[in-house]
Amino acid sequence: MVDLLSLFPDPLGARPTSKNTDDVLSGVQGSGAASSPAPGQAEPIQAGTSPQSAPATNGASTSAASGSAASGPALPSTANSVQPNSSSSGASTSPAVQVADATGDSPIPPETNLGLMAGEPAFDGLLVSWNPQANAEERANARAAFGLSLREEIHTEAMRANGAGPLEWLSLAPGRSAEEVLRQLAHRPGVSFAEKNWVLQTQATSNDPGVTNGNLWGMYGESSSPANAYGSQAAEAWSRGFTGSDSVVVGIIDEGYQYTHSDLAGNAATNPGEISGNGVDDDGNGYVDDVYGWDFNANDKSVYDGTGDDHGTHVAGTIGGQGGNGIGVAGVNWNVSLLSGKFLGSTGGTTANAIKAVDYFTDLKTRHRLNLVATNNSWGGGGYSQGLYDAIARANTAGIFFVAAAGNSSTSTTSYPAAYDLPNVISVASLDSNGGLSSFSNFSSTWVDLAAPGGGVYSTLPDNTYGTYSGTSMATPHVTGALALMRSAQPTATMAQLKQALLESVVLTPSLAGKTVTGGRLDVNGALTRLSQLIAPDPNAPTYAASGPSSVNEGSGLTLTVSTTNVAAGTPLYWKISGNGISTTDFVGLSSLQGSLAVDASGSAVWQTTVAADLTSEGNETLSYDVFSDAGLTTRVTGVSVLLNDTSQASGLTL
Repeated sequence: MVDLLSLFPDPLGARPTSKNTDDVLSGVQGSGAASSPAPGQAEPIQAGTSPQSAPATNGASTSAASGSAASGPALPSTANSVQPNSSSSGASTSPAVQVADATGDSPIPPETNLGLMAGEPAFDGLLVSWNPQANAEERANARAAFGLSLREEIHTEAMRANGAGPLEWLSLAPGRSAEEVLRQLAHRPGVSFAEKNWVLQTQATSNDPGVTNGNLWGMYGESSSPANAYGSQAAEAWSRGFTGSDSVVVGIIDEGYQYTHSDLAGNAATNPGEISGNGVDDDGNGYVDDVYGWDFNANDKSVYDGTGDDHGTHVAGTIGGQGGNGIGVAGVNWNVSLLSGKFLGSTGGTTANAIKAVDYFTDLKTRHRLNLVATNNSWGGGGYSQGLYDAIARANTAGIFFVAAAGNSSTSTTSYPAAYDLPNVISVASLDSNGGLSSFSNFSSTWVDLAAPGGGVYSTLPDNTYGTYSGTSMATPHVTGALALMRSAQPTATMAQLKQALLESVVLTPSLAGKTVTGGRLDVNGALTRLSQLIAPDPNAPTYAASGPSSVNEGSGLTLTVSTTNVAAGTPLYWKISGNGISTTDFVGLSSLQGSLAVDASGSAVWQTTVAADLTSEGNETLSYDVFSDAGLTTRVTGVSVLLNDTSQASGLTL
């Protein structure tokens, strides 16, 4: 058993009050003398302002394309093969060219407001992607025709390796309608897509009051000391010797993080292709002296600019706070390598800079062969972006997970980037310490994959301090950290195996039924166990696979079959059905929502019922059929989801 209290100082010690009234923390705790920003660090500049005084070309667009084509074990185009039920991460094929926020006959991508801004989501200029064949003169003529001025040309090494043309960040002339310009640009020869450059925000919320001696509840398990059954079970993994490896790299796309923090310095990675302080772009990626990463907001090498980088520093501590050092906190990984892709400033960031940050890590992996398993993305805002979708797809090709915060608007409305329909996107909701879905958390049974601890999470803060934040921002790094720990335990695991193990091992949680794809919460220890089974399966171990129709109409029969191997005839299996609005009255003759059945001589267990036909138009419902090997319904072995079509609604019956 891991005694966590022995690792950390007194959590009830004195904590200085934050001087920033906007800080989302209940308290901070010093672990020594406050540190100062490293020499040469720039002052933060506000998001939405160009770091250049005149239109400029990103260094990445002028450097030689020395990288190889993106490589790595990309996830397949559908996620159905890597988890028991259909995933929010579907086909990786890019959607058709779309115009953001247009009207009329042009296709309109979905938009969302995450509740961080009132009214229309904020944007900062336009993004126009050009075909590779479009030359500089054609692009200049288009800008002149629509009164657009060039703020930045973005052509990252990842774009080049993927055969994509340049992306231009453009400013609108005063009085010009963004919607009208986007509409006309969509029909301009050579334009791949045109959209608004959304302003993006962190996904932290106001925090819980006070820090108690359960300050690291998000790391606990049932058997750790202290214990919390609703924690991520990371402590259970630690007790088995799984504490991570510095050979595994995680990218933090966020604000910067204090890489000199006493609890983070040992896990701060450096770019292996860059020589510090020589003023040369040693690895030819377009960024000079990007040793600890790059600041895309200020366009400089300084990825930590002081106390304003609190959100990124907090995220970093959850992923990789050093454990076993007797101070502060322990992250999911006691040992890991953290790199920064800073694009958020004091007032947020932009889609253009988010694209550059995602491509930065894709390029690092493909050119330097870094063992980069995932990027953490605790931010969102604005609407759909084809440019960001394409960047995340390039990351998938390179074998990089994109773990994203579901959002803090207490809604199931799609939120981006968490809702992008790509197989490497894992969307995370927030769980509180009592096992409830956090009141602020977004949720969805179609695009939010699982939940993790996000309410009252204690972690690192700037100036060698600590504090408690809440939000899906805080839940997300628990999942990112889990993927890194899994990769350290099984270095040969594929993306498909990692995702399958992560999602199949969730602990089913009542508050998450119908609220996430899996209906469960993160179990780090369980994910490690499941991954080991996938890597080296026991040929004599029992297997279970549920099957049935994807949908059925009211009044029709429903047959669900569990096929088994290495399970003796007569062995009992225990089933449970659930879902929003699901009750016994939805089925003919069903008196309970759970029961048992036996495996027959052929190795199958068949459950049959008839969906009731009624005259109540209550909308389509999703039935979750889960099968367990024990009567206590604690060990789930398989399951399937079925859509119950409301035929009274479909036939247009008026009630």
